[in-house]
Amino acid sequence: MINEVYGRKKTHLAIGIAFATQVLLVIFILLVKKLIAAPFFLYEAAWQDIFSLGIRVTAASWVAFLICQNLDAFVFSSLKKRFESRVLLRSISSDIVDLTCDSIIFITLAFYGRLPLTPLIIGQLVSKNLIGIIDTPWFLWYKKIIS
Repeated sequence: MINEVYGRKKTHLAIGIAFATQVLLVIFILLVKKLIAAPFFLYEAAWQDIFSLGIRVTAASWVAFLICQNLDAFVFSSLKKRFESRVLLRSISSDIVDLTCDSIIFITLAFYGRLPLTPLIIGQLVSKNLIGIIDTPWFLWYKKIIS
């Protein structure tokens, strides 16, 4: 929606702000990992394992986010130039490209060597693209309201 209303430049600014918040999340996770566990806490190894995987998942999220959101902004703005009046086409097309790319990159980086990738990627592809299509009427409704 930011790209539709404010353009590609503001979209890249929003992507940068969102990325900065993710960096802060990792800093907080690393700070928590450095805390000394209470002597009565029996699950420190599991706790550390969960947070270690969290760092990997977050890093995978960063890479996928930066690549795919910028790809989405590019695809959407390129389609807007070619198909000014076809908002539905722009929205669904850029969503499919973005969400498919995100699913493949994120799952591969986050879970390679830990879990079977193919079922995870297929599950994400189906669910994300389905949600992307289902939320398109909201995008069109919002665009109509602000126009």
